[in-house]
Amino acid sequence: MSYIPGLHILAEIITEEQYLLEEFSSLKEYLNELVKRYELTEVGQVFHNFQPAGFTGVLCLTESHISIHTWPENHLLTLDIYLSNYQKQNDQKARDIFENLKIFFRAKSFNVQEIKR
Repeated sequence: MSYIPGLHILAEIITEEQYLLEEFSSLKEYLNELVKRYELTEVGQVFHNFQPAGFTGVLCLTESHISIHTWPENHLLTLDIYLSNYQKQNDQKARDIFENLKIFFRAKSFNVQEIKR
């Protein structure tokens, strides 16, 4: 099989829903649902809550990764979603996961970059 570049999505999201950025439990559950829905394969995950608020989380996938970092005091989160296309085309899955996360966080505004690599 020849190499087909995957899609790397880097984004910043601003939300009015500061409580969604304070701790990871609801997002972790939602990300696990997305991994199943899009038939991805998780190989590990790490989440950490900061004090007094905010969190970071990374899901390692056989397809690559999803990572999230939040700054509740600024109503800001950053996303890094990369899905390779080694065994099958995953570009649309990466875009769909990004769209789902925009909805989850009730994005007021966002900045996004797509990189084929």
